[in-house]
Parts: sequence; structure tokens; C-alpha cells
Amino acid sequence: MSNQDDLAQPTLSVIMPVYNGRADLSEAVDSLLQQTVVPQQIIIIDDGSTDGTDRLIEEYCQRDPRIQLVRNAHGGVSAARNKGLELATGDFIYFMDADDLTGPTLFADFLREKRACPELEMFCFAAKMFMDVPVAERKPEITHARNLKGVYSGGTAFIQQLNSSGSAHRVLWSSIISRELIVRTKSRFLPIQNHEDAPFMFTLYLQAKQVFVTPEAYYFKRYTTTSLSVRTRDFSWVKNYFIAREGTEEAIRAANVPVERSLVDDYYFPVMSGCLKMLREHDMTVPKEYQPRVNALVRQLTRNNIKLMVIWYLNPLYSSLVYCKKKLSSAL
Repeated sequence: MSNQDDLAQPTLSVIMPVYNGRADLSEAVDSLLQQTVVPQQIIIIDDGSTDGTDRLIEEYCQRDPRIQLVRNAHGGVSAARNKGLELATGDFIYFMDADDLTGPTLFADFLREKRACPELEMFCFAAKMFMDVPVAERKPEITHARNLKGVYSGGTAFIQQLNSSGSAHRVLWSSIISRELIVRTKSRFLPIQNHEDAPFMFTLYLQAKQVFVTPEAYYFKRYTTTSLSVRTRDFSWVKNYFIAREGTEEAIRAANVPVERSLVDDYYFPVMSGCLKMLREHDMTVPKEYQPRVNALVRQLTRNNIKLMVIWYLNPLYSSLVYCKKKLSSAL
């Protein structure tokens, strides 16, 4: 690549919040430093860790000037990401979790597509998940597929295509995002611990000029029983859905773009159905102020969905069927 091309290509900032993540952080950071094109800025926000995470980050900072340590009082992932956005200088932003991995050509392939489409504001891709076992034993499997390929204009039609193809991921780490798009849409993260990226992503899908989507998997998600999404088993998981949904509707009104309710329902359907499963499986107590909203959600989801009807009204039967299916699968 010529010097002129180097000057013309957009710069990249990675924002990585971490809380007591020393055990897996090195593997995550190394996957960034081993990219064929390394990002110009890697901001690691230590969210009040107590396990020596900050000392490990300091060691990386001493070895590589592209890495920046930011110490935050423990305030959660949303506050950490918002802080990272204030400090990011790159033309494009990539949000990464501190226990996961990136494929080595992620940023190089993004830059290739950006050169081909100068108006590109999002680069969206698939992800695989692997169990938290030694490297030689890992068998990553697709969990967040992107079943579209090509360049699309952002908007309601694009979100409908994402929904209908099973490609409407509500997670940050499946996209590289233009900082100008984030600024233009005034996008910030809500102060919640689950589903906080769902309204953020909906706004970007809705208002991006051009989006490139590929089924290629560039992200590798580590599955652990200690991750926030796995260990949260109280009503906050459900409550945060309602807060995220309200945030999405507020963003739609601010954008002044006509959006049908069914489009938002389809976008949130995996989360909505997850709420019903969580409520039943963990026998959650619904606070009085949320009972009308939960009852409305139950009526909406069980009206024409037999599986969700069984989960909600006949949960012991559903649990028995799931158990039998697992036993049969293990016997084959």
C-alpha cells in the first residue's frame, strides 16, 4: 500500500471495558495486536477491577503506545463505553468485550470494503462462540449468523431485511461503526447492564447511510458461566428489556422516521421471548409496577405462538420435553 493510501484510509479506535478480567484479557488484547492491520487506538477502560487487571493493562501500555488505560470507578459497562466514546479519536469505532477474540483480518477486510464504498458507515459480520476450554479443545460454532451479503442503505427496509433473515444482531461486537454516525445520531448507552446495546444498534441500523453485511465470522465469543448475560437471573434482566425498548422508541421519535411497531417487535423478539423463559424458568417475582407490562407481553407473545404458550402455561411439560430431547440427542 502506498503512503498516499495510508494517509487516506480511516483510523480505528477499539473500546474495551473490563471488570476483573485479568484471566482472559491478554488473549483478547493479543488478538487485536495480531491483526494484519492493527487499530491506531485501543482504549481499555478498567471499571474498578480488584484483581490486578489494571496492572496488566499498564504492562501492555508500556510495550505498545496504541494501548490506553482509563481507570473508572465501578459503574458498569454502559458508563465505561460512554467514557470510551468521549476519548476515542478514530474515524471508526469497534466495541469489544475483554474476554473474546477477533479474527486476524477483521480490520483489513473492513478497510477493503470502505475503500470500495466511501459512504460506508457500518461493517457488520457474523460471530462464533466457543466454550471456555484450552485452545486445542475449542470448537467455535456460529451463534450470530449474518445471512445477508452486500451493501445496503440504512432504514426501515434494511432492518426488515435483517429481521427476516435472522441477521438483526443487537450486540455491539458484530459491527465496526462510523464515529460520525454515532455523533450524528447522538447515540449513547443507557445505564443498564443487559440489552444496553440493543437501542444503540437499532438507531444505527435505522440511520446509517451505507452498511456492508457479510456472513463471514470475525468475532469469537467466549462462553463462561460467569459472564453477565449468563449469571443474571433476577428480574433486572426483564426490567432492562422494557427500559431498552423505551430507549429505542425515544430514539425513533428523535429521528423523526416513521417506524411501525411490528418492526420493533420483530427486532426485539428474541429478547421478548427470552423474558418469558427467564420469568418461568427462574420463578421470578414481578414487581407490582411491572405486572401490567409483563401481562401485556405475555398476551402478545402467546397469542399465536404455540411454543411460547407451552413455556408459559405448561412449563413443567416444556421442561420435561427439553430434558427428553437432550437425553435422546446424547444417546444418538
